[in-house]
Order: sequence, then C-alpha cells, then structure tokens
Amino acid sequence: MNKKEKQNSPGPALFKRPKNPQLKNPLSIKITFQIFRGSHISAQAGRIFMKNRRYENMNKYTLTIFMICLTLLLVAAAQPALGSDWAQFQNDKNNSGVTADTAPIEEEDLANRSVDINAALDAAPVTGDGKVYEVAASGDVSAYYLNNWTLAWKNEEIQGTGGFELSTPAYNDGTLYVALSRGNASTHTETHALYTCNGSVKWSNTSLGTYQTNTPITYSNDRIFFGTANVDTISTTNAGDYYCFDASTGQFIWKRPSETSSGYYWAGAAVAGNYVIYGDDAGHVVSVEWNNVTDGVVWKQDEINVSGLYGVSGKIRSSICYSEEEGRIYFATRSGSHTCYVGFNATTGNFVPDDKDYNNIGYTSTPAVYNGRVYVGAGGWAQGAKLYCLNADTLDQIWVYTGSTGGIQGSPAISTYYDNGDGEVYIYFTNNGPSGSLYCLRDETGQTSADLQWTFTPDDATYTLQGPAISGGSAFFGNDNGYLYEVYTA
Repeated sequence: MNKKEKQNSPGPALFKRPKNPQLKNPLSIKITFQIFRGSHISAQAGRIFMKNRRYENMNKYTLTIFMICLTLLLVAAAQPALGSDWAQFQNDKNNSGVTADTAPIEEEDLANRSVDINAALDAAPVTGDGKVYEVAASGDVSAYYLNNWTLAWKNEEIQGTGGFELSTPAYNDGTLYVALSRGNASTHTETHALYTCNGSVKWSNTSLGTYQTNTPITYSNDRIFFGTANVDTISTTNAGDYYCFDASTGQFIWKRPSETSSGYYWAGAAVAGNYVIYGDDAGHVVSVEWNNVTDGVVWKQDEINVSGLYGVSGKIRSSICYSEEEGRIYFATRSGSHTCYVGFNATTGNFVPDDKDYNNIGYTSTPAVYNGRVYVGAGGWAQGAKLYCLNADTLDQIWVYTGSTGGIQGSPAISTYYDNGDGEVYIYFTNNGPSGSLYCLRDETGQTSADLQWTFTPDDATYTLQGPAISGGSAFFGNDNGYLYEVYTA
C-alpha cells in the first residue's frame, strides 16, 4: 500500500556582519551592514581619519580607498541576499540541524510572505544558488528567488501520480537532487538531478523498482545516499534498499538490501568520514564504508541492534544525527518513542557500545545536538507538541516546551548566530496539528526552562509535517495546504 504517515520529513538572507572590521594605517573605516532579501540595508559608516592630517587635507590616496569601500557597499546592496545555504535535510551531511546563520528572534519585528504551490508540502525546503526549493505531493519541484520571492522555475516534467512525496531534496553546486516515489507518471521510483539555473533535467535514474523513496537524500563527496521501503501499511515495511549514486553522472555505485525484512522510512543517512550510518524499521543501525565497493556491493563495517543494546524495541524513523563534538550518533524511534545515542568512531567506522544511553522521549524527530544539549520533538499528529531539551551525556530532561495540538514530527533547526560564548541559541520547529505553526525558543547554558520568543500561525494554517529550514535571516516551512512560508525580520 502507498500511504503517508503524518510524521517527520526531516532556512531573507544575511551577509553576516564582522564584529570589528577595520582598515588600519593610514586609514581606519568601520562599516557594517545587513541585507534582507535584497530589499533592506542597514549601513553604519564610522570614523574616517588620517594620522597627523586634517580632514580638509585628505589626499588622493585616502579618497581612493574611501571610494572603493563605498563602491563595495553599493555593489553588495545590489546583490541577491547572502547567507549560508541550508542545502539538505537538517542542513548538512551530519544532519546536525545547526547553522551559524541568523533568523528572526523578536516578535514585534516579524514579517512573513507565502506562495501557494497548489499541492501538499511534506518534504522540508532547502536553499542554494539564491533560491529556496520545495518538492510537492504531486512531484512538482518549484524554485523561488530568495531576494524577491518570485518563481524562478517549476519542473512538472518529472512529476508522478502518487499522493505524497516525503523525500527532502539536496542541493550542491548548481544541482538539486530529487527522489520521487511514483516517478515519471509510472510505477517506478526515480531519482533526478536538476540544474538550479532553470530546473531542466541534468540526469535521471529510472531503474529503482517500485519501493517508495521516503528518506531524505544525503549529499557528500560527489555521492548521494538514500533509502527505499516496501510499505505494507502506514506502520509496517517489509523490505527496502539503500543506494549510492554518483552525483555528477547519476551512475549507480552500490545498493545494499535490508537484512532485517524491513525498510527505510524517514531513516536518512549521516556521513562521518568514510562511513555512512543509517537505521531501519527493525531497529538496526549499520555503518558502511561508502567508497569500499566490490561489484556493486558496499562493505558493512559495523551494526547495532536497538533491542539488544538498550533492551527496548522501536522502528528508527528519524535520520541519524552524527555529533562530532560528542563523538556519538543520536536518533529517535517511533514505536516505543525513545531518543537514543551510541558512541561512534569516525576513523574506524565502528560503534562504541559502552558509550550509550536512551530515554522514553522521541518519535520521528531527528535530534539536533549543540553545546552539550539535545533538542528533539515528540508526539504523533494527534498529540500535543512537545520540544525537549536534554543533557547530551545522560539524556535527562533539562526542560520541555508544550505547544498546541499536534506533535512535533519534523526536526528542530538551531541558530547559533548569537552565541558569543554563553551558549545562546534559538530553536525553530513546527507542529503537525490542525493549526500547524512555527515556533521560536531561546536557550543558553544553564537555562532550566523553555523561553518562548514567538509563535507564527499562518492564516492558512494546517498540518505541518516538515520541519523548518534556516538561511540568511529567514525561516522557511510548508504545510499540507500547499503554502510555502518565509518568516523574517521586517
């Protein structure tokens, strides 16, 4: 059966201002500026002075430098919005969910805009090449310019006949990688690479069979990785494969069938060193050496079983988050609702089973880890929205925030822009309920309670399966009514 479960899918842009930009002797100029979507500039020019010279005697050299700086400022103002790309699910190949870009933090300064894509949006948005991208339930792929929110292109050529698409695409260097469960109006799963300049097809691979592609695409090292599932019911899979393709050509490199008679549903892979780590519906996590391939078969380095390691059962329906800081992988299980971690050696590709823990919080939200804290959502679509902050070593609860009806089935996005050593971060997440909203919480080292900054509930609010993306000053998300939103600072 081809069914969609309301769960996890998994961001105007900013030129990040330098703290003390100065040109030293003989001229000192302090210039800081921000650009919001190419339509707003805040510039402050400070002291201009010359040693042992009066302003009225400014020589040609000084004037030339001043004019160069002014020209650079004006050129920057004319450019599209700048900021880091949120290029794939949870931002990067580790599924960290963390970015140094800013996003809106003050409720009184909030602004928003939206576009109607005319089909439900369950896969999370990604950004790159000055655009934001969404894959709709129809299989259409749309791109909107970040600086003026107009349609750049829409690809309807690769759309399928299915009723949903859950795989979050991945962007890299002018190419968007898309996996569709129903393919090109056929019964076959397909994967495509689109040129982001115009949305035309770079390559397509149409030989993946009939399983659903319900995991995000992970990009790393000119490779893309994703999993498939043969779905019996909303809650059950009985088979699946994990794939690796050459990102430049679309050439098949390897396929690894599930060894547990289960598939891969939202179970996106993390890449750590030469190893790809992913979980399955049977509660197993494997580490494979992605570039150690013989006749299309990849080398499996290590494996753990959640039941054997923790004494609990559960389908792994989150992506794997690899935390280099902690030296661990973090993930969530749907049945049993657990958040788990286990140590991982990125040099050898082996798990460290002596370094492990779990708790009874979780569902399908991929954990985000920063500064010794784990942020993870919980609850199904009919439950309350709960965002937990946990100790990264013990998984003990530090605080919990409860929102409106509808569990947090997407994954939280963390902005570290304001962390100057005090651990100050802002957490953005959505809830999958009839009034699906975007939330912003503030947290810092030592904080023991949730600090709500604001809630944005759209006029066209409805169930919101996906989590947000953060890019250069904005947060992006979509919902089942087919609206893609940008929330930014006015």
